[in-house]
Amino acid sequence: MNSVLITGANRGLGLALAQQFSACGYKLYLVVRTESSKIDLLKELPDANVLICDVTTNKYEVLLNEWLSDISLDVIINNAGSGTKAPTLESTKSEFLRKEFETNCIGVLATVKGALVALKRKHNSLVINISSRRGSLTMQSELAAKGSGCSYSYRISKAAQNMLTLCLADDLEDLNIRVVAIHPGRLLTKMASTDADMTPELSAKKLLAMVKCNKLKTRDYISLDTGELPW
Repeated sequence: MNSVLITGANRGLGLALAQQFSACGYKLYLVVRTESSKIDLLKELPDANVLICDVTTNKYEVLLNEWLSDISLDVIINNAGSGTKAPTLESTKSEFLRKEFETNCIGVLATVKGALVALKRKHNSLVINISSRRGSLTMQSELAAKGSGCSYSYRISKAAQNMLTLCLADDLEDLNIRVVAIHPGRLLTKMASTDADMTPELSAKKLLAMVKCNKLKTRDYISLDTGELPW
């Protein structure tokens, strides 16, 4: 049986991904922050394995490694994310950048390190980092985000995550572990952009289809609604 680890799996895209991968027969390993989230998940997905831990805590990497001690993972989806509505220099604060960087970049690193042994047990395993079009330095330089309302902290942390994706791809390629960045589309969620037009359910279906067809190559940076993105 194939297996998938999903962080931030209790709502939005994370929950939709868990539902879709479960329906496809994947064994689920889900990471959430609270006991109540775990209880709610198990009501809907009773066969899931759920770890309660915040990806930003110092103990997370060790706990994850112990939790997966005898597990083989085909796919990791680093979905846990954080954002702040502070799109201007005047409104942004250093604390916002620290919070987003901890979740969107360091949390991803901790997940990969904590799950690395489990990934190595499978051939051609896959790490999917849920990124954003707003993490593209090329698009930022072409003014794509100007006036969009997207926060400094979100754009900066996703750009950092993209660099992490490329660093991981360099290191893990020789281990037959692919690492990709995926913009899930303009999702209709709580933190939706003004031009949002895709449900988390549709986004999850699109991503699952790409995984099943083995279309994702290491170092890919892809939008699920428009195709390849520039780094």
